Amino acid sequence: MSAPRLSFFRMNGGDPKAGKQVFRPHAVLAAIMGAATLLWLGVLLYLLRFDGVPVQTFLSAVFFVLFFAVSVTYYSRTRIIVDSGGITYRGMVRTRRFSFADINKVDVLPGPVTVYAVRGNRGLVHFTSLFAHHRHLAKLLVERAGLTPQRA
Repeated sequence: MSAPRLSFFRMNGGDPKAGKQVFRPHAVLAAIMGAATLLWLGVLLYLLRFDGVPVQTFLSAVFFVLFFAVSVTYYSRTRIIVDSGGITYRGMVRTRRFSFADINKVDVLPGPVTVYAVRGNRGLVHFTSLFAHHRHLAKLLVERAGLTPQRA
């Protein structure tokens, strides 16, 4: 049986404090994905040395090179910046800004990888326990947005 989901709802005004903090996925994840990209690139180049290799084999190697390259890009680019006015979520493709007043709810979904869903007037962003200091980030968002806990 898994742990119950915990939610935080806006009940009162937050207490924005000065200072900018940047939260990113663990750096080792980008390093592992980079190593995997190089490994599969090596496999692809090795396959080019042989005659009669099936096209599906080449396509499989190309798929893994692209998959891990996209993963490196994701882990390298993604970050959440917390400043005195709110948060800025920079993902692989888009950047979103939320003031603390925009944040209505933070859902915490425990599991092997904890997922934090930040719901606001401008949409949803999420981060996981693969972020360094993810618990501190969640606590900071809850405190500065003025949310109070409520069991779901």
